[in-house]
Amino acid sequence: MIATRDVLPNLLARRAQETPDRVFLRHVDGEDWTYAKLEQRVLAWAAALHARGVVPGDRVLVMLPNSLESIAIWMAAARLGAIEVPPNIAYRGRFLEHVVENADARCAVVAERFLERFEEIRPRFAAFPELVGLDEASDGADPPPLVEPAEHEIATIIYTSGTTGASKGVLDTWAQVHKTAEACPPIDGLGPEDVRYSPFPLFHMSGKLAVCGAAMTGGTLVIRETWSTSSFWDDVDRFGITTSILVGAVPVFITKLPERPDDAEHTLRNVLLGPPPDDPVGFCRRFGVRASTVFNMTEISCPTSTGWDEDQLARGSNGRVRDGYRVRIVDDDDRELPVGEVGEIVVRSDEPWWLMQGYWRMEDKTVEAWRNLWFHTGDLGRFDERGELYFLDRKKDAIRRRGENISSMELEAELAEFDGVLEAAVVGVPSEVGEEDVKAFVVPRDAASFDPAALVAFLETRVPAFMLPRYVVAMEALPKTPTEKVRKAELKEWPADERTWERPGAA
Repeated sequence: MIATRDVLPNLLARRAQETPDRVFLRHVDGEDWTYAKLEQRVLAWAAALHARGVVPGDRVLVMLPNSLESIAIWMAAARLGAIEVPPNIAYRGRFLEHVVENADARCAVVAERFLERFEEIRPRFAAFPELVGLDEASDGADPPPLVEPAEHEIATIIYTSGTTGASKGVLDTWAQVHKTAEACPPIDGLGPEDVRYSPFPLFHMSGKLAVCGAAMTGGTLVIRETWSTSSFWDDVDRFGITTSILVGAVPVFITKLPERPDDAEHTLRNVLLGPPPDDPVGFCRRFGVRASTVFNMTEISCPTSTGWDEDQLARGSNGRVRDGYRVRIVDDDDRELPVGEVGEIVVRSDEPWWLMQGYWRMEDKTVEAWRNLWFHTGDLGRFDERGELYFLDRKKDAIRRRGENISSMELEAELAEFDGVLEAAVVGVPSEVGEEDVKAFVVPRDAASFDPAALVAFLETRVPAFMLPRYVVAMEALPKTPTEKVRKAELKEWPADERTWERPGAA
């Protein structure tokens, strides 16, 4: 159980009373807020939203780039008893229209640069949320009656974009945010002296857990609008960063930076790698950090974690099941599978409110995900004899070739290790002999010098022969959803053209 006083909005209000002059938020543009300044802006935004008619239960859209104000608005909505809905700032057209219609918000706080997108879709609505400008929150305004959110209440509605179908609004609770922040990275041993770094968006859990984790330890959070590989180590040195999550392709981007003799001479010491690079232990030793990883998605709250265990990282594990959670590997009929067998990962928690409460206004999707009272992740994995979980692939992305199952994620990780590749995605395409062949789409570092045959030769020493791609396609960029997920359904339909290279003798 998460005590009400420790629920994030209440915790920040308490910090403002206990340590008002301590800097909590810093933006790389030079703006700093103490806990007291944050509280001042929360009260100003609560007054502004209340003036627009926001009452408990209302939704408030917040479409802003990463900023200190966006955090204040999230907390202000919560202390009015309302629910923040942060659309992906890349959304426009039908993607934005879907979120606006589904959320049915009272009002929307929108950055000036995004207003045109809202005006484009407004004619398609009979009723449209009131648009609120960033200049409407004045310090010193009399705050309205405020509430203390409880652990079971909804903290935010985060829209996850699948590669097929409309995005779903995940109902994340305050307890879920708290439990996620406990493990990303593990807060054991972290304290007020720690400085976290978050260039990851506040419309994703990756950005929100950083706010909660810094508040829980009483430390400082440094935010950047977007990730920048070229600025990362400069930011670490400039702000004395000690702790960060490094998600998606970021660990690979950092690994591919030229090696320097002073790679480990900095303040960074604690990182969460999600997923880890091919050699996580080598990463830790090169950069002088300790690392952890987890299994997680927006709907859950890190049911497994490696903690700071280098041995688990070396094995490619996603860690052991955390106290208070249960994880199973099941077949297509939800029957639990023996240790070592591959199946779908399903999750429950022993305590209430630690996992998502459903998909907003999508009851059929909620029931489907929670069938048999276990949350179905749609991910494939296995347990080993030590009780460690290994995530293998998205269930729908796994490839079946010549009687063998291929993890697209594992093969993509190997492709990314090739010096000439910046990013890669693999899919299964129909084979004339049945099942599928492997087709790899890569974004080369230098298109003019990229050699598909050299890439496959590199893979031959690292993966089983049945995993070698039959086709390689060089791309300027991979097609992605607005939440940066590769559109693999589109890649499966990609026609053969002059860019498609076929491995000799692969038929």
